[in-house]
Amino acid sequence: MGKRARKPSQKALMAQASLQLQSNAQRGKRGSEVREKEATTPQIRAKISETVVQPNENAKQKQVEAQQIWNEVAQPPRSSSYAESASKGRKSWADEVEEELAMQKQKKSVWEDFDLSKISNARFKLEYVAPKTHGESPIVEIELDDISSEIEFWKNADVCYVLGAHPPFAVIQGYIQRLWAKHGINKISMLKNGVTLVRFDSEIGKNEVIQGGIYHFDNKPFIVKAWSPDLEFTREELLTVPIWIKFPGFDFKYWSPKGLSKIGSLVGKPLMVDQNTERKNGLNFARLLVEVEMDSKLPEVVLFRNEKGQLVEQRVSYDWKPTLCTHCSKYGHSESICRKKHPVTLATQQEQKGKQTNKDDKVDNQLAEIRSDKRMDKGKTKTVQGEERHTSTTSSSS
Repeated sequence: MGKRARKPSQKALMAQASLQLQSNAQRGKRGSEVREKEATTPQIRAKISETVVQPNENAKQKQVEAQQIWNEVAQPPRSSSYAESASKGRKSWADEVEEELAMQKQKKSVWEDFDLSKISNARFKLEYVAPKTHGESPIVEIELDDISSEIEFWKNADVCYVLGAHPPFAVIQGYIQRLWAKHGINKISMLKNGVTLVRFDSEIGKNEVIQGGIYHFDNKPFIVKAWSPDLEFTREELLTVPIWIKFPGFDFKYWSPKGLSKIGSLVGKPLMVDQNTERKNGLNFARLLVEVEMDSKLPEVVLFRNEKGQLVEQRVSYDWKPTLCTHCSKYGHSESICRKKHPVTLATQQEQKGKQTNKDDKVDNQLAEIRSDKRMDKGKTKTVQGEERHTSTTSSSS
């Protein structure tokens, strides 16, 4: 039994109808071409006959040229698809239509009509930008206009990190949510080396967090500073920290932005003042946020010359100072509590725990003895009072 013919698809039927219309149009065009050829055929034949009849030294060559002219005019060359179909055998019209559609699709780029929604993690399309040449290497230039959208997006962000520790992101994320949720957190992103970037809904929330003072995470300083496009995010390069300082008794006539900037520059790089200093609510001290280097020596007293030319001595107090361990050269703890210099073994911990337990037991025993003594004294007092009351009743009755 022969093979059953494959049933064409609906798509193939529609394409076959379209090709049939094109074929009819081409057939009409070919008919007009054939009529023109028929009109010119007698002239060509006459030319060929003249060429063959004339005696000439190159008669055979003339005959070949005449045959070529006849083939070019009267018999146009057949297409390569016809030759392939002749060599391989005749194909069904459904196969020919589907092959024609496949060839049309191959002419387009694969990504022209690609739907990004089919990929779950794809968002926006990119485009090719031809690079320039720098010597033998290709190079591109990223200008300020190219990154303006990202600068605008992160302008209300703060950079945070725990000094002397690298807590897991899930832990630090929960800590930040509990601490600053009321300020309108938009996004929390983790960078390398434990640095966290927190974006707020508004600039007000960003500034309120910075003005909140000194934060601590597990008894370690939690550093918060405003993000800027020039800030580097490698932990090794975060060698400056913002700290709050106070100038007690600083005359309020010097509380102008210029005056506070000058007095703050004696300690570090002035960044901002707190809300009370800005509103002049309390005039007994000025409070500034100053960025200082981690290994810098912070002064306790600064000097400035006033408007009269007099040299004035001004005291400085710090809410918190960055601590450097001279043993391990790490920040966040001093040498006296450095774990590398004073390692605590498991046996030592158990011994200390046992001593603490014994001490607690002794205290509990002493408290129990004191309570029992108080109860005994209270019982004796009641007995004495009862005897006195009994004696007085007896004497009165007698």
